[in-house]
Amino acid sequence: MVISGRSVTALLMTLVTCIAGAASAGVRTARPETAAAMLALAQGGDTIVLAPGVYTYLRLGERKFEPALTIDARKAIFSGVVFNDVSGIQIEGGTFRLPPPRVDERKGLTDFGVAARMVRMNRITLRNVTFEGPGTAADVPEPKFGEGYGLFIDQSSDVEVSGGAFSGLVSGVMLRKVRGFKVARNTFRSMRSDGVQVSESQGGSIEENNCKLTRIRDSEHPDCIQLWSFSTSQPTGDVVIRRNSAEGHTQGIGMFNHVRKGIDDGGFDRILIEENDMAVSYSHGIAMNAARDSIVRNNRVRTLPGAQHQAKINIQGDIKRCGNVVQPGAGRPGIKDKAC
Repeated sequence: MVISGRSVTALLMTLVTCIAGAASAGVRTARPETAAAMLALAQGGDTIVLAPGVYTYLRLGERKFEPALTIDARKAIFSGVVFNDVSGIQIEGGTFRLPPPRVDERKGLTDFGVAARMVRMNRITLRNVTFEGPGTAADVPEPKFGEGYGLFIDQSSDVEVSGGAFSGLVSGVMLRKVRGFKVARNTFRSMRSDGVQVSESQGGSIEENNCKLTRIRDSEHPDCIQLWSFSTSQPTGDVVIRRNSAEGHTQGIGMFNHVRKGIDDGGFDRILIEENDMAVSYSHGIAMNAARDSIVRNNRVRTLPGAQHQAKINIQGDIKRCGNVVQPGAGRPGIKDKAC
């Protein structure tokens, strides 16, 4: 059988059209009323573009995407997100807000909940997301304190949260029992307590985040970044905390260890804290207790005007310290370490 040049050209054009059609089939648009069904049908490598609207109680569970599923949420608003047992997902953009609060009438308390809760995740990336709570800065008309929690990721691995903006919450990013994580270039504003919390986790980096305008209401002990361990898990370790900054009525970087009923929480292993800039009104500009094989170097700590206590670097354990500068403050002289 002889195929003419015209037939070959027609065949090639048909193949190109089919390939293009197959590729475009992997990009789908979902609306609030179709998002659940679209996620259920999604396959690895697909992109789901969320149309403008409010996506209430979005859920996804027991799925593995290889390559990763991309959710383009730049025009979407979420009110309560719950993911469980999901592997391979990238979320780009989106505004995450707290679900409707629940009231415990017996206790007279209101539970504002979590904007996004993700458990047993693997290869999860959130980039350029926005998490909004009801809290505001103190200088706006009728200011409000932060409520609720932003992003909670538990028992997971290979996690990235980068380029996000968190505001008006009690705490912003919370990682628990996570192995392999990156929290980078996020901002935290008008938080009532912590910006970043990492507990019982290993092998990660916290870099170039910024905390500002912290507003505590009760007995909170706010930190821009706080890590801790617990006796039932491997100690938090192998973490790099680099080039973060904080300014305001808060502690800077805090890693505190406790002994509870005679049982030690476990301390910290191989923590590197370097090149951070903390301008705070609490005494713990940078604090780390019960550390092993760790380094604190080339950080700058400043005390805000009017603070009662000088912000310092307070560390205990097997820690190498060099190149840090603590500026004079609260009537006390500065401290300059030897060069590294």
